[in-house]
Amino acid sequence: MRFAIRLEVPELSSRKMKADSTKDIINTKIDIRYQNIFLSLLKQGLENAAIEQYKKLYLQDQEKLFSQAIIFHNALFEKNSIQLTTPYITWLWSCPQAETAMAVYNAFAYLKKKKSLKISESLHIRIERISSIFQDPITEKTVDFRLVSPVLARDHNRETKKDWFYGFDDPKFEEVLKENLIHKLVPHLGKGVQYDIEQLKITPIDMKKTVTKVYEKCCQGSIGTLQITGEPYLLNFIRDCGLGSRTGLYFGFLEQLRQGGV
Repeated sequence: MRFAIRLEVPELSSRKMKADSTKDIINTKIDIRYQNIFLSLLKQGLENAAIEQYKKLYLQDQEKLFSQAIIFHNALFEKNSIQLTTPYITWLWSCPQAETAMAVYNAFAYLKKKKSLKISESLHIRIERISSIFQDPITEKTVDFRLVSPVLARDHNRETKKDWFYGFDDPKFEEVLKENLIHKLVPHLGKGVQYDIEQLKITPIDMKKTVTKVYEKCCQGSIGTLQITGEPYLLNFIRDCGLGSRTGLYFGFLEQLRQGGV
């Protein structure tokens, strides 16, 4: 299940801006580390609308089996901030598990009733609507995807606590993505899925490197389109829970483009 949540920034709405004589002094920037801002809102919604799912997702040490993306329409990205230029933001959320999805839907419904949610010292948002997104079930073994948010191929050393990130043009890109999938999916689907993950073929089509600041760390990712070949059941699962590492922190959100390859 996946949702599109349309957010409005009232301070940037054309009606208010035209009527507001102080519009020139409104700070329309938010921190470049936006992930924590929106994640805290999701946690707030879950704590109030689905406390058991909140405990399961955020009070237990486990991989998040969902993906998210935030789209800042026509925004200007600066070194330490994001300059908002339009009154709308789109929040995308996806998960293959119905129970988790319904809990998150209820969390967004709770936040929608709040009318005003603070995202910076001078800006607020409100949820205008929550819409379901339908994508055809994957029945072919080859699918082209668009990465709505950057994918992180992350190699984490548990002993040193250090991370290494690999770009799409690195020879280890596919290998590390498979390791990320094994770490995420085996606890949920069982050890049998590991063989199918190892047989995946992940081919970049039109991609570029990105750098995203998360908390105090800069993470190298890749964005664009790629092709994945594998078992259809697994491709459906990957599409819905995201590709790569840290999908719960707004990375690896996939949009299905076409089945069967070109």
